[in-house]
Amino acid sequence: MEEKKETAFWSIIFAVFFGNFLAVMNTSTVNVAVPAFMNQFHADLPAAQWTVTGFMLAAGAVAPAAGWFGARFGFKRVYLTALIGFFVCSLISVFAWSIESLIVLRILQGIFSGMIMPSTMTLVYKTIERKKQAYGISLWSLSAVLAPALGPVLAGFFIDAAGWPALFYVNLPIAAAAIWAAAVFIPGTDAGAKMPFDLPGLLLSFIGSILLLTAFAEGESWGFTSAKTLGVAGIALVLLFLFVRRELRIQFPLLNFEVLTHRRYAYSLLLSAVLSIGLYAGAFLVPIFLQSSLGFGALETGLIMMPGALVMALFTPVTGRLYDKTGPAPLILSGLVIMIMGSYMMGNLDIETTIAYVIIWTSVRYLGIALCNMPITNAGMSAIPVEIAGYASALNNWARQSIASLSIALFSALLAFRSSIYAGEGTEAHASSAMAAGDVFVYSLVPLVVALPLSFLLKEKRALAGKRG
Repeated sequence: MEEKKETAFWSIIFAVFFGNFLAVMNTSTVNVAVPAFMNQFHADLPAAQWTVTGFMLAAGAVAPAAGWFGARFGFKRVYLTALIGFFVCSLISVFAWSIESLIVLRILQGIFSGMIMPSTMTLVYKTIERKKQAYGISLWSLSAVLAPALGPVLAGFFIDAAGWPALFYVNLPIAAAAIWAAAVFIPGTDAGAKMPFDLPGLLLSFIGSILLLTAFAEGESWGFTSAKTLGVAGIALVLLFLFVRRELRIQFPLLNFEVLTHRRYAYSLLLSAVLSIGLYAGAFLVPIFLQSSLGFGALETGLIMMPGALVMALFTPVTGRLYDKTGPAPLILSGLVIMIMGSYMMGNLDIETTIAYVIIWTSVRYLGIALCNMPITNAGMSAIPVEIAGYASALNNWARQSIASLSIALFSALLAFRSSIYAGEGTEAHASSAMAAGDVFVYSLVPLVVALPLSFLLKEKRALAGKRG
């Protein structure tokens, strides 16, 4: 019997691993491809960056619906449908003829990705026995950290060898494998009773998120204190406020904010948002620095980024094993301190920075992320009753994706702003871009430092877990 359970555990992990890997990889690969898009379509950085932020925004905006669809139709069915949609969008993206068409196709990809990530997380908690969930979620997280390790290298190789369309061709066999594994290995999950879909809530969330992202992305060109920027941001915040208020009042919400009454989950959600800022600061800034400032190609950029991501991949399962012995708080605190140290050192970037320096300190940052990521997620999700785990994972992914997309938009604007300041002082363009990247790394320290006290709020998790046993 135990052997059968062990086989089922690894089969389920295998099935969700592929899908989550695919969804995350399509963020990291396109980061490396941004300069190629700029050259191919004669686009500037803010426009080309929408191939990344548009994907992430769509993934975040649709994430609230994942909980509803999973509860209504069953999470296995939702996962399979999202994988098939992702496969089709990847195939069509090969034929993009302009930066605008590519952005639209990437947004469609993001919609399906936004359904994949919360579905796979929920499937771990719904189909794996509780005593193995911490280890299971660490392996689920491993798929998300292997993607940044392999994605940039694959992207660089295919861009240099066959051009940017090859990025989307490589999705096809991975998506096909994920569809097969999900169909064969994941147990069926029950569909729920019929309930109305909250379309007005989805529209409020989606439009509000787009407007807020636009305000962040265009703030440098419009002026951060201009009436246009403040007006767009103000409308966005009103729409998002109306969305939250609506979800709290209606009988069948798209996003069930009542999960926030579980305090450990609420604290973990805040920490997840901070971790997203730290993670995507590096994922966005390092490729831009290596290619725009130091002149490396896409493949070289991927190879330089790979050691750090491999460190994260190596230590993520180790963190899963340590979790049962230490609880979440020590791991999260250690990870945040290590991330702060690595980010501070990356703040020294300039045109003379060596490759060894970049590899060492990006590896340090990724070690910190590996120590934080799974403990933050499991500390919150394990506090949620299994019957509403889908809503909790949907809210978790909505917050992460929204914060990450806003962070990239803000980092892009800050990078352009700081570069223009250095250029105005007479600094050469490549050097200006390099120093600006270092400045933005320093700015990314602020939420990490602020988040340090939050790690102590999860210190009682082990005792509570034992009572729940």
